[in-house]
Amino acid sequence: MNISSLMAKVFAGIALILLTYGFIIPSVSFNGTLERIKDNKVENIPSYVYPIWNFYQKGKYIGINTQKEARGNLKKMIEISEEIGVPSLPIWNFSLEAPNYPKEAFPYGLPVYIHFDGLSGEVHEMNTINHYVGMASMERGGVYESFLAPYALIFLAMLFMLFIIYDNKWVNRFMVIPVLLPFIFLGIYSYWLYWFGHNLHAGAITIKPFTPVILGDGKVAQFTTHAYPVVGFWVLLAISIFSLIAWWLKSKSLKKQPSKKATPLQHYIFIITLLVGIGVSAHVLKTDIEVDTLGKISTLINSSKVKPLTITETSNSTKEQKEAILKERENQRIEQETKIKSLENRAGSVGKFKVSTMYKSNCAPCHGASGEGNIGPKLVELNKDELTKKTLNLKASEDEMHIAVFEYLSDTDMKELVEEIATFKDQ
Repeated sequence: MNISSLMAKVFAGIALILLTYGFIIPSVSFNGTLERIKDNKVENIPSYVYPIWNFYQKGKYIGINTQKEARGNLKKMIEISEEIGVPSLPIWNFSLEAPNYPKEAFPYGLPVYIHFDGLSGEVHEMNTINHYVGMASMERGGVYESFLAPYALIFLAMLFMLFIIYDNKWVNRFMVIPVLLPFIFLGIYSYWLYWFGHNLHAGAITIKPFTPVILGDGKVAQFTTHAYPVVGFWVLLAISIFSLIAWWLKSKSLKKQPSKKATPLQHYIFIITLLVGIGVSAHVLKTDIEVDTLGKISTLINSSKVKPLTITETSNSTKEQKEAILKERENQRIEQETKIKSLENRAGSVGKFKVSTMYKSNCAPCHGASGEGNIGPKLVELNKDELTKKTLNLKASEDEMHIAVFEYLSDTDMKELVEEIATFKDQ
């Protein structure tokens, strides 16, 4: 074995270690955990998930509302129903500065982190804002990509092992996949940003179809957005560079020295690698079947289908009718912008008024931090009976602006919210 071939294996090995540590171990181990939590089947979560999640949570973003004793402790996070994200390295950060989330209360804005296999950060909070501007929930993006991520990562690890074990020009060509990994991610991420901005439903405000900023700072309605790569992307870039170097060195070596016939030991190592890969993939598949991942994906997709915000062309449509519709929408837009301006003038109160995390996440963006009313009507003047009746009516009618809230909160949660809001007038 010459020096070029040896160094190629070393660089490929480094890339494999980065891939395994940053993405494969957390992704495979945590697979199906969120589904079990949502299905109230916590007892089915394997014991090894807890220490792995706790370990990978170190140094990551912690929501300002997360209780101190629960931070970095999956078991306690589940017990108090805190929002839980996937533990793999985050690749991209999308954050938002909204009028109702001032710097003193939300120093990092409203951050959401994009992973290969899911999301982390203030996802529920961001979904509240998305619903407000007519965008789908963030979980809708990349549903199949997230589902396939563990399998793809295992396959990629096996390609690295194939490259390390054999000195073969045909095997060498597969290194193009890890070399392109960060660019594949950016392509998929860009597509879903476009999808979100061009599949809008009727929200509290009406905005034209758009593409959210991929890199840098942008604006959605009156909200400032920021999108930047984080640690996971730089790890992907390192994997890409190491893979490219390994590819180049192996190609250089094979030009000088023709491929040799593989030894029984090389075949033996590859068979073990293949069996391990198949075994881990089978474990992931078994988990997906148990938690009905594909069924949940199908439900999510069907529930998020919306009617495009376009004027339908029909034979009966007249120019005057279209102009009337456009004029009405413009008047609504002006009225909504006025409401948003009012919301901005009240900014700051969310961090000072004493409310629960549940109210702050689900109600404050529209009804104000103290129930004083912003985009939505006043709540502060309503008593418990009035609030209960109003809530039941909204739930029964499947009110569009409240669907996400009702799906996320249990009947007990709703009762606690009603009791809390009823006390606002006394504060």
